[in-house]
Amino acid sequence: MSSDEKKPQGGARDESTTGTRQRRLLGALSFALLAAWLLMLAPLPYSLLSGLAGLIALVLLIPLIVTAFREGRRGMAIFSAVVGVPATLLIVLGTVTSLVFYGPTVQREECVRTAITERAKSQCAQEAQESMTDWITGLLGG
Repeated sequence: MSSDEKKPQGGARDESTTGTRQRRLLGALSFALLAAWLLMLAPLPYSLLSGLAGLIALVLLIPLIVTAFREGRRGMAIFSAVVGVPATLLIVLGTVTSLVFYGPTVQREECVRTAITERAKSQCAQEAQESMTDWITGLLGG
């Protein structure tokens, strides 16, 4: 059997491979976004892993957008770019913000966890805001 006979005839095999690849990418993207959402709900430090899941989702989203443009599905590509890219960037930005304000955020979470009444929870939020303001002022040297 020659090497020419082993090659698939026509583009049917290529379309099947591309479709399978896209389904896998879409499944992995869905899993990464679900993981990012669930991790954002977790307490610190576990919620910081949502940023990693968001970055993975962004990396998976880019080839899907490029493939959609190549295949002429411009509406899907534009929608994915306009909605998906900012969503994943917001997940990463939220993680970076949590990392920057790690100390005050951990204190607020601990306070809310031990608070019994709604008034105590609102007091926790107020104390956390003051703590962040003081922390930023100290960071800037003011």
